[in-house]
Amino acid sequence: MTKRQFSNTEVEYLRALPAVESVTQNRITYSRDFQISCMRRYLDGERPSSIFTSAGLSPAIVGRKRVERNIARWKVDPDIMAAAKSGGSSGPLSAETRERLVSVQLGQIRSLTCQVLELKDRIDVLERQLKEIQR
Repeated sequence: MTKRQFSNTEVEYLRALPAVESVTQNRITYSRDFQISCMRRYLDGERPSSIFTSAGLSPAIVGRKRVERNIARWKVDPDIMAAAKSGGSSGPLSAETRERLVSVQLGQIRSLTCQVLELKDRIDVLERQLKEIQR
């Protein structure tokens, strides 16, 4: 079985998320607060994929299997479950965490927009060169 590795861009993005404590090309370590919040929301009936997505951890990046395995592992962790059950039902993310997440995502959008514009410029140059060659 081959494990999907994260690209350098994905590692940078994941590293900037409040839910992530640390990340390498092969592994993500989630913050304890995220684990507890995640399981609290899971116990409230929310779908794991939507919990992860709302924290900026889209299954498209993280992988559906990683999401499933984390939920399964955290479900049997007595410390995480005790904290999730005792904490009651607080909101999904604090205002500060939401602001930080939005800021990180805006930075990623800006970066990707710049990359798209650079690629469009390169395509234009290549198309002009091709037209010159064809003449």
